[in-house]
Amino acid sequence: DTDIPTAYVDGSYDEETGEYSYGVVFLYDARETFLSGKDCKKEMSNMRNVAGEILGAIAAMQFAMDNAITEFVIKHDYQGIASWCTGEWQCKNPCTMAYRDFYNRAFNRMDIHFNKVQGHSGVFYNELADALAKRELNKPIKKSLEEYLQAAEDLD
Repeated sequence: DTDIPTAYVDGSYDEETGEYSYGVVFLYDARETFLSGKDCKKEMSNMRNVAGEILGAIAAMQFAMDNAITEFVIKHDYQGIASWCTGEWQCKNPCTMAYRDFYNRAFNRMDIHFNKVQGHSGVFYNELADALAKRELNKPIKKSLEEYLQAAEDLD
């Protein structure tokens, strides 16, 4: 159903600084909301871009809770984003355990669905989430954010 709010999440990592970042494009109420951020906690840095993917999924869930959204889809290109939450994969470190626990608290308040998309395959909003994550780390992106935003306007 295209009316269900959807969050595209992606992560990035900078080997030089140990920083990881996330980008989220949240689509709901005929609006696009962009979320991004970065961090550099040592216990998560060893997970590289997956740490950013996790933060992006958490940011999307928090955004949904803050906006009283009762059901939404997380579109992700890393399988762990879904599998740690559904129990398909075991959570073997404090970071994945904390992520699963956050999901469980959020899931008590809303329905959360997962949908895997192919990374770096031209899925527009996934590419935009990737660009937002890379921008947080000042990494080169395929298109400027302005080009993505103009393309998003052209979709309307």
